[in-house]
Amino acid sequence: MIKTIIVLLICIILFNLVKAQSIDTSIDVGGHKLHFNIIKGKGTPILFEAGNGDDGSVWQPILVDIHKQTNATLITYDRAGLGKSEIDTNKISFVSEVKDLEMALKTLGYSKELFIVCHSFGGYYASLFTYRNIKKVKGVVCIDISTPCFFTKKWSDDFVKSIKTEDWEMIKKYKPGLYYVLTDFTATSGYMANKFLSSKTRTTMIRAENIQPTIKETEKEKWISCSNSFGTMPNHTYVVAKNADHKVWDKNPEAVIKGVVTLYKQIERK
Repeated sequence: MIKTIIVLLICIILFNLVKAQSIDTSIDVGGHKLHFNIIKGKGTPILFEAGNGDDGSVWQPILVDIHKQTNATLITYDRAGLGKSEIDTNKISFVSEVKDLEMALKTLGYSKELFIVCHSFGGYYASLFTYRNIKKVKGVVCIDISTPCFFTKKWSDDFVKSIKTEDWEMIKKYKPGLYYVLTDFTATSGYMANKFLSSKTRTTMIRAENIQPTIKETEKEKWISCSNSFGTMPNHTYVVAKNADHKVWDKNPEAVIKGVVTLYKQIERK
């Protein structure tokens, strides 16, 4: 009983300490503002890229542990039209979103070196950011991401066509950022075919053991094969998170925390 109380008190102290170090701010990137939450630390900052339709709050369950074990600055943010971030529908595009992120990070003072953690379609944002800033990105942890091997122009086109009219209306109303990503989905897959993360960047690929529902039964073998091919490239590490779903940290947070901390410490030692 006493041990339980002590552990609980330690958790409360750590939570309050991290909260005290947090910065909640919005940055003007020309025409709209992007919302950021930053936990201050030392060394190479860690930027988190959420999956399609998610905002930066999705990372909250694992931030305290990652901060405790790395003491790094942790940066989460909401992409345009999601969470607390605004959207400029006159200029929104996949490429402009990455350029806006670069602008915001420069304003915040985090434009020299970065370590990136990405989930799902966030892997595409992380890839383009790395492609444009290859010398600045020291490492990337990919959590159940799509790869060009699977996310082909045909697959993306078929996926977009499968979205019902009423769903399009709901997405546009409640998650406009996701709406504009999906309207440009096929073009993005083609554009990124030769700009995806390569063996030039130290990368850890964490694949969920349980394949996400959007992947059809007939596509599962290809999903696994593509993930395996990407994860076993030179300079990459491949991990299968047991008993985990697409948001791996929900059921297996240890796999994500370990993957991030291990690669981060390896890179910081260099």
